[in-house]
Amino acid sequence: MVSIGDNSKRHPKPELSGCQLGIAGLQIPQTPKATKRFRKAKNLPFTEQPLFINNNYEMTATGAPIISATQAYLKQPDWNKYSDGKLYFSKEFGKGRYIEFYILHQQAHQPQYILDGAEHQILEKYGVMAARLHAVFATYATQQKEPWKQPFILRGSELIKTLQIYKSKKLSKSQKLKAIADLAMVVGTLGAVIQWYEGDLNLCIKERCLLWIVSVQEYSQPNLFQEPEDLLEVIIRVQPGLWTYNFLNAEGEKSKTALYQCGFMPKQVFDLDAHKHKLAFELALYIIQNNRAHKNGTYTIHNLLSNILPDSQIEKAVSDYRYGWRLREDLEEAFLLLKDKVNMTIEFDDITYPMWLRPLWAIPEELAHLSPQERNQKLLGKKKLPDNYIQNILLPAKLSFKLPSSQINNKKLVKNQKNTQFHTKSNKIGVKIQNPVDVVINNSGVAETSGVRNGKVTVRDIPVIKEINGSLVKEMRTAKKISQRDFANAVGMSQSWVRDIETKGKDAPIPEKYTAIIKEILNY
Repeated sequence: MVSIGDNSKRHPKPELSGCQLGIAGLQIPQTPKATKRFRKAKNLPFTEQPLFINNNYEMTATGAPIISATQAYLKQPDWNKYSDGKLYFSKEFGKGRYIEFYILHQQAHQPQYILDGAEHQILEKYGVMAARLHAVFATYATQQKEPWKQPFILRGSELIKTLQIYKSKKLSKSQKLKAIADLAMVVGTLGAVIQWYEGDLNLCIKERCLLWIVSVQEYSQPNLFQEPEDLLEVIIRVQPGLWTYNFLNAEGEKSKTALYQCGFMPKQVFDLDAHKHKLAFELALYIIQNNRAHKNGTYTIHNLLSNILPDSQIEKAVSDYRYGWRLREDLEEAFLLLKDKVNMTIEFDDITYPMWLRPLWAIPEELAHLSPQERNQKLLGKKKLPDNYIQNILLPAKLSFKLPSSQINNKKLVKNQKNTQFHTKSNKIGVKIQNPVDVVINNSGVAETSGVRNGKVTVRDIPVIKEINGSLVKEMRTAKKISQRDFANAVGMSQSWVRDIETKGKDAPIPEKYTAIIKEILNY
């Protein structure tokens, strides 16, 4: 029924009154305008290429700030108080050199959970995961020519794949992205005071800086009622701290005013579960980051454990027989994972690491199948293990680790002058790197690895080839049936860069710094 109400009394002809007609009993709120829903965020900023796309090894920073920051994340109970609620972690390197870490978590830009959290709670909750992301940041930093000036931008969804974390099916994509955003912000709270003397360089450094300056952009699409909905993507911008100027400076090393300390990170390290294989992952990270300092790869058990475990755990293993036994079992399982998963070669010292103390997989088969009592009787002359063997025999025992050889079949690392990222491209020569330690760069131009001597990858110049334009590139690329994407990856540039030189700049000469690698890819 249509009701005009009182308007009919005031206006004999309601159709001329301009009144509104109302349908009694039917009041429906206005329906919001529907918009197209997206599964993926659009128009995202340019981000770095994911790690381990072209090979199973990536260069990574291994300087003192990287090593000691890893230990700070892993040894949370060993942080000291310098005031009420304030903590610091100190690592000495001898000769007046030390690095002191602190948590900077009272900044206006930080999320509420960081502002409200106590420092020890942040470290306890995020320790091993933060160490994992810290290692990834250290790997990306080496791809920058001047990392103290050049930020790198990462995509959250790709980081989750690289780190192999938050894989639970119980978590939605949005929850995983939120978790990686939170983790990145936590890593961005670690500050350092560095005092460093480098005798060979006549260099004295004392500075205060954040290790990583992190900012996060969260992309989501409002729902029909303009309320925030699930995250579609997270973009993480990382500016390496000023420590890189003194410890990750290739040009500075040539002029003997700074250090450039790098090693190689195997992809297999991130195959280790951060929780199920926690001890194995911590050992792998420590051994890889310290490979430059321990060139023979030899450690004692005490040296390994004291650098990744809280001191209280080692003390308890010595005083509590049952706890010591469990730690020994966990250690043997971790060694097996390093051998099988990370492909490390482990050798036990014949003098300090007796046969009865070694894991079953490291002793002859005829002994391994015996019961513990029978094995002890055969090797020790008695069924019971020696008293205080954890402290007196296991902790001083020596063993050595050899990192897997970097056999890059039909690939070689190429350093691009523009962004100094390392990419792979076709090559008829296999380069075998035995126990890589340092990378020595002898110029800032396009370079190729020529081999390894004394644990160092030497980089030499590639001659410059001229007279290659975009039209020629397109002609030869299509003739060899190489896609723009594959060609861009081989050169170390984006696909849009290839498209531009083949269209807009088809008649213009290719910049000289790219001609050498293009000629080799196309066999020109």
